[in-house]
Amino acid sequence: MSKILDIREDHLRVLSLFIRGYDREMYIREVSRCLPISRGTAQTALEYLEAKQVLRSATRGRTRLFSLRRGDHARDFCTLAEVYRRICLREEEPFITGVLSRIVPLIEGSGAVFGSRAEGTADEESDLDLFVAGGCRVEEIERIGKTYGLPIHLTVYPQEVFDRDLRTDPFLREVLRNHVLIKGTEHFVEKAVG
Repeated sequence: MSKILDIREDHLRVLSLFIRGYDREMYIREVSRCLPISRGTAQTALEYLEAKQVLRSATRGRTRLFSLRRGDHARDFCTLAEVYRRICLREEEPFITGVLSRIVPLIEGSGAVFGSRAEGTADEESDLDLFVAGGCRVEEIERIGKTYGLPIHLTVYPQEVFDRDLRTDPFLREVLRNHVLIKGTEHFVEKAVG
């Protein structure tokens, strides 16, 4: 390979905003407010992702709006952003990470944390909301939750229902907007990006 991928944490943080729903349009000032980073840093990151053909922009009036592109290249970058979010969860929630390390092998398909833990608003009384597209060993997951004194709210959809209804089912749309993937990242991103 002759080129080095020059991706920085700012790029991943910006892209992480777009994988919340996979259908967002955002302008530069909005990105800088959400993270918070300077307007210049936001613009540099957005233009980098546009040059890499991960994002596209359109001008409406005097406002430049950015959104995700579709296709393989955007899918690969979105997969990186999903992994970045998972690493951030591990850094911020070591106890939850330990519990998840025991749950992940019990999932067949894609798995995601959603709700307050994915938003970063959980407190010590919060439960662990888990979504599975595929199958899992429900009783064993519930037993792990009891062992650690952590209430687990588990929602399981058959893989074919997830694949078919991702954009139309209200619950799936909420998971798409607010999630941290813990397993099956590539399949989830493929369905989300299209």
